[in-house]
Amino acid sequence: MNILNFILFQTAWFITILSAAYGKPYLGVLFTMLWMISHLSIVGEKRNPELMLIMVTAIIAYLLESALVLAGLIVYPEQALLGSPSPVWMVTLWINLALTINYSMSWLKDRYLISALLASIAGPLTYYAGERFGAISLNEKLSLIAISIMWLIAMPLMFWLSRFFLSQKLMNDQLITNGVE
Repeated sequence: MNILNFILFQTAWFITILSAAYGKPYLGVLFTMLWMISHLSIVGEKRNPELMLIMVTAIIAYLLESALVLAGLIVYPEQALLGSPSPVWMVTLWINLALTINYSMSWLKDRYLISALLASIAGPLTYYAGERFGAISLNEKLSLIAISIMWLIAMPLMFWLSRFFLSQKLMNDQLITNGVE
């Protein structure tokens, strides 16, 4: 499952970035949503914690990405706009990442410092790649610093949220098993 999860994550990233760059940002959103639905149908018992992680990640993504736009650190070309201030396809990139937290990226669970450091490097690199593909424009140094700080915090937060939602499910399951509803 982890290899397929990683392949779908990478595929969704490229489809989303390229479709935004070529003026069809809805294609990446559609692909990621289809992947998300199939992912949720496969995960079984973890469906509710996964769904909670996805929903909270989407809210965080919209707020943080919109803040970057409003601060003038990121500009989306007209052909890539699909919603504002942050386009929907950017939020689906975060959802795409959330789908990997308990699977292909699970090796980073409980390694908050390592996940923060890796994300503070990989995050800006992915935005830079998005700029090279033509999906976004960055205010080079300042944008990359802000993005690095954002991901330094966001990635460990996503792992913590995943743990929190899973623990809530386990606690609820335990209460139901013991006859307390």
